[in-house]
Amino acid sequence: MKNRLYTMHSKKLEIVYKDHLLQIDYFIRRGRKDAVIYLHGLGCSKNDFFEAVSRAELKEYTLIAFDFPGCGDSPYPDDLHLEMDDLVEIAHLVVSALPIDDFVIIGHSMGGLVALLFVERYGKHMKGFINVEGNLAPEDCFFSREVAQHSFTHFTTTAFKEIKHRLAQSKNKGFQKYAETLTKSASEKAFFDCCPSLVDYSEHGNLIQRFITLKIPKLFVYGSENRSLSYFTTLRESGCELVEIPRSSHFPGYDNPQAFYPAIAEFLWKNFSSV
Repeated sequence: MKNRLYTMHSKKLEIVYKDHLLQIDYFIRRGRKDAVIYLHGLGCSKNDFFEAVSRAELKEYTLIAFDFPGCGDSPYPDDLHLEMDDLVEIAHLVVSALPIDDFVIIGHSMGGLVALLFVERYGKHMKGFINVEGNLAPEDCFFSREVAQHSFTHFTTTAFKEIKHRLAQSKNKGFQKYAETLTKSASEKAFFDCCPSLVDYSEHGNLIQRFITLKIPKLFVYGSENRSLSYFTTLRESGCELVEIPRSSHFPGYDNPQAFYPAIAEFLWKNFSSV
């Protein structure tokens, strides 16, 4: 049933960016309440959010997710080079082309950084921000720092294979799914191109301060295996709401969807229940 729904709602959107015609694959499930837009992580895809479509607690919301170029079903032209700022602009072009007004944004991992920059630049119609272990500090650079240290040749011949092997051997469902996605649909060049700027922003972008000063309702979601992240005290002291997803690591949507999606729904209900 999920595959059939996906076929029905998967769409192609064409945008022009840096003189390239880009085909962006996305899905939309319409509801009577606000739109919720999901931005995926490094090498991930919109499919990471597709279970939301079948969740009863989110049935009244319009749900949208799309693949960045080089991820999922969105191609990455050979002569294109995209970094974090480019992904922000592409997200803006995609969102502007969709038939929605105000919306809540969810960003996972790298997508959390893209979402943060997006809110800063284009936050006029943003109602809330759910950050799912998005990059806020140097400690968040799991694979991106490792990749940024390699040449592209070494990355494609050795490092990327090693990363996917480690992920596939993990006992964690989310990392296993990540390995499948990287193997099936991630462009090596797109993955490699994003890593240096992702690391640079995480190390020098003052992201924690920028996140806590956003003037919209926000939630930081993390897996219980990552509860030792050093900046949680700063987030709590700023008044930012945090939710820990039990029995979960970096991909709570796969590790424990029974806790992850209700946490999203509760945030939406508490902040936007009058909609």
